[in-house]
Amino acid sequence: MEATEKKNLESQSCSENKPEAPSRGKEETLIFACSGLSNTGKLTMQAASTLVFRRPNVYRAAAAHKGADAAEDALSEGFRLLALDGCDDRCATKKLEEAGLQADCSLMVTELGIEKTNPSDIKNEYIEKIIRAIRDA
Repeated sequence: MEATEKKNLESQSCSENKPEAPSRGKEETLIFACSGLSNTGKLTMQAASTLVFRRPNVYRAAAAHKGADAAEDALSEGFRLLALDGCDDRCATKKLEEAGLQADCSLMVTELGIEKTNPSDIKNEYIEKIIRAIRDA
C-alpha cells in the first residue's frame, strides 16, 4: 500500500480509534452509502453493492438518500454501522445524524485520494480501493 493511501486510511474515523463507540458483538456491517450524483457519490454505492455481492453474510448496503430506516433496522439486529461518504458534504453521515444515529466507523472517498469529478468518472480501480478501505475499517 502506498504511503499516502495508508496515511489517508489512518485519518478515517473508525471504532478502533474511538474507545467510546459501543461494541455490537457481531461481525456484520451495514454500509450506509452516500449515493450522490458525483462520481464519488456513485462510487460509494457501487463499492457497497459489490461487497454485498461478494460477502452477503458480512455486509449489507443502504443508500442514504432513502433515509435511515435501514440503518435503524440493522442496528437493532446488532450490525456495525459504517457511514460511507463520497466527499466533505458528508451526506450519509448527515442523514444518520438527522435520525439521531451515529456510525461506528466513517470513511470518505475523497480522503482515499479519489478526486470528485464528473458523474461518469467511475473506474474499477476506484471501486476496489474503496472496498479495501471498508475491509480495513
